[in-house]
Amino acid sequence: MNLKAELRTTTGTSASRKARQEGKIPVAMYSKGEETQSLLIDRREFENILKKEGVNAVFNVDIDGKTQQVLIKNFVKASLKDEFYSVDLQAVSADDKLQVEIPVVLVNEETVKVGIVDLSLSTVLVETTPANIPSSFEVDVKGMEIGDVKYASDLEMPANVELVTDAEESLVSVVAPTEEPEETTGEDEVAEPEVIGEKEATEE
Repeated sequence: MNLKAELRTTTGTSASRKARQEGKIPVAMYSKGEETQSLLIDRREFENILKKEGVNAVFNVDIDGKTQQVLIKNFVKASLKDEFYSVDLQAVSADDKLQVEIPVVLVNEETVKVGIVDLSLSTVLVETTPANIPSSFEVDVKGMEIGDVKYASDLEMPANVELVTDAEESLVSVVAPTEEPEETTGEDEVAEPEVIGEKEATEE
């Protein structure tokens, strides 16, 4: 998958705002041993890559006739509207060993009828080359009962993918529902203690 990019000639807040109004996103592309490049990419093309490949997408960026393979390092997006403020890309080569956070996805969660499925880790860290980065890890919780636990070591690592997260880290467990305390009524309230000497004072 290729994404066309152009060199960014002007920087600053006003230039970034103008670029976004034109449907482009300001980009910083980092390369080992080289200066960071300031680029502009098309917003729709970047959104398509995210939808198809996810946040760990590896793709090619075409800049002035040159092609560079990149990985999404970070992006900043508006919380209340569909707008990207900026994107950071990391230039990579085919044999680079990368450490990447991979999402954990639960499967058959609805089959657990007793207890609550508790996902302890939403992502795990792995090390691999760009071509072997998994899109996600599926964890099947079918048949799990209260007290059952699955660990990071239970994940099936594809070939050429190494788990970096501690293998003994709890990944998902089934826990008992928390019982809410019963509301007390006026009848259950403790009676106020009688004040010693009060009756004697009133009987006089």
